[in-house]
Amino acid sequence: MVQWIDRQRLASSVLAGTFLNLGSSVAVEIAAGLGFDWLLLDLEHGSGSWADLRPLLLAAAGTSAVPIVRVRSADADDVKFVMDSGAAGIMFPYIGTPAEAARAVSLVKYPPQGARGVAQVIRATSYGRAWQSYLAEANERSLVVVQIETPEAVEQAEAIAAVPGVDVLFVGPMDLSVNMGHPGDFTKPLFLQHLQTVVRACERHGRTAGILSRPELVEQHKAFGFRFVALGSDASAIATGMTQNLAAIRRQGMV
Repeated sequence: MVQWIDRQRLASSVLAGTFLNLGSSVAVEIAAGLGFDWLLLDLEHGSGSWADLRPLLLAAAGTSAVPIVRVRSADADDVKFVMDSGAAGIMFPYIGTPAEAARAVSLVKYPPQGARGVAQVIRATSYGRAWQSYLAEANERSLVVVQIETPEAVEQAEAIAAVPGVDVLFVGPMDLSVNMGHPGDFTKPLFLQHLQTVVRACERHGRTAGILSRPELVEQHKAFGFRFVALGSDASAIATGMTQNLAAIRRQGMV
């Protein structure tokens, strides 16, 4: 059975996530066992392929960590494969208009709310054993996360948040900063204003604001009102840990 997001907690609590972009089921297994509320399996910028997806999802099975998959684009066949494989929801990159957000919702949801094709014997239905219950709950419980990554998308945040079926407006801070002309600088006043604009749009329409944060910015982002918060990735954790280990050895004159 699919491990769905707890919608009561989504509406009221800070949910902690992390990005998994190595395509490694071992990394997913480690993260899932640590207590994260949700995991982002990254098929947009990550190293994994479509063939890796189901082992990645299996690695999170039986834990409290809810697997969300980021796809490369709003492609109907890709979304169908991801949802049929048992993902709890999908993150769509570079959503800039209400029409694009509505299309994302349509691809995730079954008719009449959407246009997702129906199959009985898939992993999401325990290969048919839970087909009726999955069909009954999938539209209500599947998560649609749309990424806000340009100033133009921020301007449309109010309209995007108003689209039925959108659950989370998730700021991609690096893309947003690049598109604003100051790559990696998350301190500019207008940038901070854009973050607050997204949060306010979510609050007015009963959505959740999300962001990929940094250790030094987590408290600020939570204070702004972001509640679907991701920090770090498997690749960055390995690189940081190995860098620290190498530095410790060299300080002892061993290399």
